[in-house]
Amino acid sequence: MAYLKTRPAWIQLMIFISIAFGIFIIISMAGVMILSYITGISILEMGDAANWDYNNPALLDFIRGMLVIQFIGLFVLPCIIFAYFADPRPMEFLGLKKPDKSFYYLAGALALVVSLPLVDWLGAINREINFPDVMKGWMEKSEDDAARQIEFLLSRNTTKDLLINLVVVAVFAGVGEELLFRGVLQRLLIRIFKSPMAGIIVVAFVFSAIHFQFFGFLPRFILGIVLGLIYWYSGSLWPAIIAHFVYDAVAVIAVHFNPELLTNTEATLFTDHISWIYAIISLLLMGAIIWYMKVQSTITYEKVYAKDEFEEPFST
Repeated sequence: MAYLKTRPAWIQLMIFISIAFGIFIIISMAGVMILSYITGISILEMGDAANWDYNNPALLDFIRGMLVIQFIGLFVLPCIIFAYFADPRPMEFLGLKKPDKSFYYLAGALALVVSLPLVDWLGAINREINFPDVMKGWMEKSEDDAARQIEFLLSRNTTKDLLINLVVVAVFAGVGEELLFRGVLQRLLIRIFKSPMAGIIVVAFVFSAIHFQFFGFLPRFILGIVLGLIYWYSGSLWPAIIAHFVYDAVAVIAVHFNPELLTNTEATLFTDHISWIYAIISLLLMGAIIWYMKVQSTITYEKVYAKDEFEEPFST
């Protein structure tokens, strides 16, 4: 069997986008019909997010159900199917293998945890950016819709809801987003650019932009770069998945015990105001961890892509 990884990376990228789009459409159509039947919310109501009835208790099941659909239809199935056709070892192609050194598991998670003050500070800076009026209205509406959905999703304070939210928010994002953005897109874009850093930065930009929450673009962009570096230096997607999960889990747990974080845009995980001093300390700690991961790393471009262009030529 000839594998896709022997083809030019831009062709692989186009094929992957086609696979992801097709599978997501099919899974979404089936999933929405099932959710409509289960929740009693019509398909027309589902498509009008601006007018969702947040007093309807069935809406919570609908939002959680949509996260399940996204996880399966956009993140997991397209990545696994593409990897199966790309490489005889599909899980290794996606980076789902042990890192060379076990300390990467802890280092990756620690890098994101110590980044929290920096992320809070960057978020405050991001909110002060004056976007053009022609864009600002649309951005604010998109941001408000997303904020209302997140607030509604995380608003219940029972232990059961906390555990469910840890799964649908932290686990699904940690596994799903890392498979898509780092496991597939980063691998392909690094090969396209022939540069690990260029691929990591472009994927981080896409990772942040695709959330359509532009008042948080800057901190999410930086987190995307850090996750990309964790994956690259460790040679394994697992440290990035664990780091992503830990970061989101901290946020979910913090909101559970301090609901004000949902409604007060000025509130942070630490104090009422994050100063640039804490942000610099956070940046230095995070940078030191990433630097140490780099020093310990044995990963090179040649090592990762050595076999991609020298196997049996692709045939139609």
